[in-house]
Amino acid sequence: MSADKLDIWLEQTLAEQEPYLDDDGFSAAVMARLPVPVSRRRLLWANVSVAAVVMLLVAWVFPWGNAAAVINDVAAQNWLLLAAAISAVFTAAILAVGYWSYQRYS
Repeated sequence: MSADKLDIWLEQTLAEQEPYLDDDGFSAAVMARLPVPVSRRRLLWANVSVAAVVMLLVAWVFPWGNAAAVINDVAAQNWLLLAAAISAVFTAAILAVGYWSYQRYS
């Protein structure tokens, strides 16, 4: 069926009025029991909370004893690079969790 014929058929089909089927209030009851949509503000707070928990878990599990030895061996000019690398890891974790939860709950 070509696009023009399909459009004509759709317009004719949708223009026809079909009689209402009485369902004894079933549709209204189903609509009343649907969950309330999650607000954007609540979703944002959920994302921030999950990201903070993940960041704290990563910081807790991170092998700070081994990292301290590496940090002591690093020359003074490389401190900024090391700080940027550690910040990048934590930022990536936060963004990944935020993106995942946004995709899942929106």
